[in-house]
Amino acid sequence: MKLYYYRSTAPNFGDDLNNVLMPKVFPRFFDEDDLTLFLAIGSVLFDHHPQQATKVVFGSGFGQYTAAPRLDERWKFYCVRGPLTAQALGLDERLVAADAAVLVNRHLKKAVPKRFKFSYVPHWQSLLNGNWPKACELADVELIDPRWPVDRVLDMIQASNTVITEAMHGAIVADALRVPWVPVLPFHRSHRFKWSDWAGALKIDLRPFPTFPATLHDLWVSKTGRDGNWMSSKNRLIQLAVTAANDTLPYAAARGLRRLSEMEPVLSSDIALARAVAKLEEAADQIRRDFHR
Repeated sequence: MKLYYYRSTAPNFGDDLNNVLMPKVFPRFFDEDDLTLFLAIGSVLFDHHPQQATKVVFGSGFGQYTAAPRLDERWKFYCVRGPLTAQALGLDERLVAADAAVLVNRHLKKAVPKRFKFSYVPHWQSLLNGNWPKACELADVELIDPRWPVDRVLDMIQASNTVITEAMHGAIVADALRVPWVPVLPFHRSHRFKWSDWAGALKIDLRPFPTFPATLHDLWVSKTGRDGNWMSSKNRLIQLAVTAANDTLPYAAARGLRRLSEMEPVLSSDIALARAVAKLEEAADQIRRDFHR
């Protein structure tokens, strides 16, 4: 059975967490046999997988990035990320557990001294275009870069008193590790559906806060839902205008981060988290029985 997860153009904490967490949940379980694919953390329920492969679903979600997959007997559902995934795929709501990443609560939680009052986790795409290091420095908020190695991100989250996060897995992991978090409305609209899906599984009344982008690119994306390719224009006046805006926007973004640090942070109930962890562990036990080696 091959552990499958999405590999973006840059490292990404949420996706890369698969490689660290899943072997702890399923020791000595995975190999490179892609006739059976194991789908865990991420929005990886789509039709891009080989049709002939068996797809074992453990806490994955539908992300609305593509059309819903056409299901057949090769799809084996043990649990899914949230109620929106179950609804979109026509699955029994009893399959709803939570994002598989909540199992960090069982396998990767440790005592880490608190060093940061507030930390910020942008979406990795926002870091490609946004000057968030500068904004965080101005706001006196620690930056957690989701492109860093998984262990480093985990330590940084646990060392924070409160995590402000645009990255969904920043919220999922903080919540599972019992670190209060403040949700930031993703700049790109395509990333918003999955937040509601996961939050629904944990009965979280999700109310993400908009904040100001750190570059003109993210301002354009947040307003239009499209990439700001026009900013690559060779027109000298456009280049000067973009540079001037990008020099100024981190100050506005810093004010936004300071405002977010004043918001009431979120934490799912201990009961909801325990229920989610239990459902995931029950599903894991069933997978081990069904695919016993």
